[in-house]
Amino acid sequence: MSHSSGPLSAPRSLLRVGALLRALVGVLSLGPLASLAGQEPQDSLAAQADSLVADSLALELAPDSVEADTIFYNLPSFEGEVPDGWGTGVWSWDQSGIMAAGANTLAELVAEIPGLIVLAAGDYGTPSAISAFGSGGGGVRVFRDGFEIFPLEGGVVDLARIGLAGIRRVRLERGMGQLRLELWSHVYDDGRPYSLVEAGTGDLGTNIFRGTFADPTALGGSVGVGLERVDTRGPGGREKGNRTGNWLRYQMHRGDDVGLALDFRRMRTESDLPDFASPITRTDWTLRGRMRLAEGLVGEAYTGKSSHDVDDQRDAYELEGGSRSQQGLRLGFSRSGLWARGEYRRFSGDDLPANRIDLTGGAIRQGIGGLSADLARGSWSGNSTSSTRMRAWTEPLLGVLSLFGSRESGTYGSRTMPLLDAVLLPDSTDGEAAEPPETEDGVTAVPLFGITDRRATRLGAALSWRGVSLSGAVLEVESDSLIPLGIEPDRGSPFLAGAKRSGWEVWGRIPTFWEHLSLEGSLQQWEEPGPYLPEQIYRGALVFHKTYLETGNFELWWKLGVRGNSPMSVHILAEEDEDGLRPLETVPFYQNWYGRIQIRIVTVQIFIGWDNFIRRRNLQNFPGRVLPITRTWYGLRWTMWN
Repeated sequence: MSHSSGPLSAPRSLLRVGALLRALVGVLSLGPLASLAGQEPQDSLAAQADSLVADSLALELAPDSVEADTIFYNLPSFEGEVPDGWGTGVWSWDQSGIMAAGANTLAELVAEIPGLIVLAAGDYGTPSAISAFGSGGGGVRVFRDGFEIFPLEGGVVDLARIGLAGIRRVRLERGMGQLRLELWSHVYDDGRPYSLVEAGTGDLGTNIFRGTFADPTALGGSVGVGLERVDTRGPGGREKGNRTGNWLRYQMHRGDDVGLALDFRRMRTESDLPDFASPITRTDWTLRGRMRLAEGLVGEAYTGKSSHDVDDQRDAYELEGGSRSQQGLRLGFSRSGLWARGEYRRFSGDDLPANRIDLTGGAIRQGIGGLSADLARGSWSGNSTSSTRMRAWTEPLLGVLSLFGSRESGTYGSRTMPLLDAVLLPDSTDGEAAEPPETEDGVTAVPLFGITDRRATRLGAALSWRGVSLSGAVLEVESDSLIPLGIEPDRGSPFLAGAKRSGWEVWGRIPTFWEHLSLEGSLQQWEEPGPYLPEQIYRGALVFHKTYLETGNFELWWKLGVRGNSPMSVHILAEEDEDGLRPLETVPFYQNWYGRIQIRIVTVQIFIGWDNFIRRRNLQNFPGRVLPITRTWYGLRWTMWN
């Protein structure tokens, strides 16, 4: 049960009456009535009767005052997952971790994960995506509260249109075949209304705001509202852009065992760059019902719709946009270190998969380790995809050495174009996606849909001793074809012939002479680079974190780090060379030195951030899309109750 228990508990009938009264008064609270009920001091009651009578009177007076702060409900949750760790390839952030990271967007939040490439087409308001191990279209799946946020702009989700307002947890599984990014909305851990305000400003006319309000006892259920906006004038004040998002949720509860939730989210991006459509709005809404069927067993059914609206009046975007629906069933079991979950999703439209089935399960044994297995199957206009992933890891043997490994293989499907109001069919008479013709240089023409066959292996070990943690792994990835991301910067780019690549990666954390200061870093090295796969990807940072005072009311974080990679080719063809061939475009090496400082005083956080403070010029992820030379921003985050 997610509602906390106090020293006094009210009868269920009183709780129902209290809930009904709160629903009737809406935004008006019962605070004045509660204060009247509390005007009679406990000492005067005790003076008129013995302690037994005083206790009985306290029981009668307590329900209203206690109920307001202790009675709240959440939808049943799906339990069981692979634990976080570099060995398992999983990273997650809870709400405090999201704030401590100082990220303004989802792409910024995951940017420091080892071996991950963030592909930004410019400043705020422009497209952005992520890639790992050279994955392209179909290489990322994103979920929010179990609803799949399917790509509407191309082969992967444009992260510029996925917001963080009202998000309480983010989790990324860095699969070698496919990345899985999951987000969960706010849950209640207190019966009082909750507010979070994040506001800041900085260089390049940057303004940042993110606000969340949640009331667990409003309108006969619970309500959540969120708003976020980031805007900038861009490099040189010539590339204005912004992101504006909204979140609204209403839930009805029958205790913690049954719930119904209506969730609405919208994100609008704008930019003054002629290279990209603007403005674009993504809207997602879902209606879900979730029930605890038995101890450790949870089921859910949902329906929803996603839309892609382009208001750009230019001819190139005349047909872009549209809406597609999604329905799904989910069933999850978890008990005593075992978990299993099955999910079925059905989509509308020929340019989306007809259906998808995902199965996952695993076991964890304290002192030994764990293993997990994942199976995914999909149907795409007569074509099918199927993939598997196996992972295993051990607890530290003799408290020092642990082993881990993963094996992934299968086929992954992807569109390469955005949703279109006038759906364009593949060049095939039987309705199936046509095989793309291959040219002399190994480049294929661009179909609307493609499937790539991908296999990958990762084997490694981790050593922990006296606060020092060191890990290493060997990597091997093989694909029969490479699909572009399909977002605007590389939209229309051709498929490429696949390749087999080998590499290795290391990660470590080393304590310093200062108890709360550590040095962290990672390096991923490949024998041969490829598209979206630089030969070398590295991370490094000095990290400090300490809580002061016996009350814990003062906390300090700071980080000084670097993110970088060697030159990288992307799925964009360059001009013909002297031999008449068109090689891929290459962006120069990337190196961003950054700093973060955050101070928490009770529930107020003051933050300061710097990006590329050594002012390295020509930072870019796509050819010609130069990122801001430097940016500094600062502001505060304030958590409030009632």
